[in-house]
Amino acid sequence: MVKIPKEQRRYCPNCDEHTDQTVKEVTNRSDSPFKKKFRKRQRKIDHGYGSFPYENPAIRSRGRKNPTSEKKDLQFTCNECGKSWKPSEPLRAAKLEIER
Repeated sequence: MVKIPKEQRRYCPNCDEHTDQTVKEVTNRSDSPFKKKFRKRQRKIDHGYGSFPYENPAIRSRGRKNPTSEKKDLQFTCNECGKSWKPSEPLRAAKLEIER
């Protein structure tokens, strides 16, 4: 389990200096219906493609090992300017806990 403090002192790209920032995990975000991967998936679901929407995740990778962790979507908010930003490389962890 990865534990992250809620308040961190990090570089703010908008202020161009290190400031205190709050971190929050963004959840329940759906893809935009205009993105190509969303349209492709919807086309497969609508027209039928084997057992596509309910395929077995254990054999999804075709011989390769599936990762047991996922990339967590973190969002940092600067306490001085109030702007939010996301890191370019997301954190990979099975469980994430934000400490107060």
